[in-house]
Amino acid sequence: MTAIADSPNNSNRPADAILKVEDLRVWFPHSAGLFGSPKGWIKAVDGISFSVRPGEALGIVGESGCGKTTAGRAILRLLPRGSAQITGRILFEGRDLYALGSRELRALRRHAQIIFQDPVGSLNPRMTVGSMIAEPMLVHRICGRDEVQEQVAALLRRVGFQPDAARRYPHEFSGGQRQRIGIARALALKPRLIICDEPVSALDVSIQAQVLNLLADLRRELGLSYVFIAHNLAVVEHFSDRVAVMYLGKIVELGPAASLVRNPRHPYTRALLSAVPMPVPDRAYERTVLQGEVPSPVNPPGGCPFHPRCPLATEKCSREMPPIEIKGGNIAHVAACWNVQ
Repeated sequence: MTAIADSPNNSNRPADAILKVEDLRVWFPHSAGLFGSPKGWIKAVDGISFSVRPGEALGIVGESGCGKTTAGRAILRLLPRGSAQITGRILFEGRDLYALGSRELRALRRHAQIIFQDPVGSLNPRMTVGSMIAEPMLVHRICGRDEVQEQVAALLRRVGFQPDAARRYPHEFSGGQRQRIGIARALALKPRLIICDEPVSALDVSIQAQVLNLLADLRRELGLSYVFIAHNLAVVEHFSDRVAVMYLGKIVELGPAASLVRNPRHPYTRALLSAVPMPVPDRAYERTVLQGEVPSPVNPPGGCPFHPRCPLATEKCSREMPPIEIKGGNIAHVAACWNVQ
């Protein structure tokens, strides 16, 4: 991985933010040449910036392949070493994560955890539930072996299980129950920030609501901060305080959830919202149907990345990347589009 480069400060970011992401880029090598050098780059994340305040839930939404999961893993330094070129800065409680040595990073990891999308693949089938939850507490010396069973039982109760669930294996639980186990494991180290990587996308709708309500309750009780990654804008709106919309590795709109849903400024956000099913079957809704396919991140289009599919695109859009700036008079609501105010 390359060293993390400095980027210009953004005065709109609060000084007390628990997480600051500044001009983050994650490029993967593509089609290695004869001597191992890359012939091109897959620009999975291409210059995004945002912050998360203590106790806040920031949603990141976009189509599959837009780079939101890669961004979440890069924030926690979970990408395999040497697999990508990473530039920008990621500050957690003021400390640059990519400037830390292994010992410092290990100490800081307990304060930032992740809940994975797949509740099956994220759990070790050879370990009991109790062992999986106890392991990080023992590794980080949160408690001694004589106290760990009591701590595990308390965590299981908090996510809706009886303590005897600790003796069972993951295959004995349903998908929703496994995700609750994943949540308990993420809480084991008493973190302050949790990256939720599409935690409900693999679950039935009724179970999704239960898991979302559990995460909301934990946020209120423990003062947690979330980065909530999803492709369903309706879910993100329900759960998040602010929402960032990503397209082809870039943030194209960012604002308070209510403002972004009521008054979307970017054409891509409008298209996403028009695809959300409405609960009133006899009412006609205007649907924005995007033409064409998402461009390849190996060879993204010049100018605005959305312009090949945008109904408002002009020649300027194909030549110049619009800055992300205030739209609609709301200083907290910004978007990157030449053709909206």
